[in-house]
Amino acid sequence: MIRQFKPSDLNPMREIYNHYVENTLLTFDEVALTETEFSDKLSPVLSKFPCMVYEKEGKVMGFAYATEWKENPAYRFTVSSSIYLDPEAMDKGTGTALYRKLIEELKEMKMHSIVAGILMPNEKSTRMHERLGFSKVAHLSQIGYKFNKWIDVSYWQMIL
Repeated sequence: MIRQFKPSDLNPMREIYNHYVENTLLTFDEVALTETEFSDKLSPVLSKFPCMVYEKEGKVMGFAYATEWKENPAYRFTVSSSIYLDPEAMDKGTGTALYRKLIEELKEMKMHSIVAGILMPNEKSTRMHERLGFSKVAHLSQIGYKFNKWIDVSYWQMIL
């Protein structure tokens, strides 16, 4: 079931997010976030933009949300999107369904553009974004550094 975020989702979401912090290059946070840190990170987001949660048998298995792209007023119709899935929910169409619901919510808000940053190489994420209608608009070489490795990031955009 895909539904809107509720406050009791924060800790399960944090656990999913921290898996990516500690084990992958997919987020540039380098240390697992505490409950307070994760709440502080998402609070400004949740007050302005949608956060969709995938729940299966009462367990949060993934989430997708939008954040402000840039602070300047002229960017007010553009958001950045993020999605994180429990590893057990991978490769089952869950991410695509969750992202589609987020996109629907953003259209209803009259957003105009979504920008997604993808660690490269990342074939699964690239394919999903292409399927959903995103186009690659930029590639930044060696822009991040984590786990003693330089990381490229590509940016993908969807005009709603």
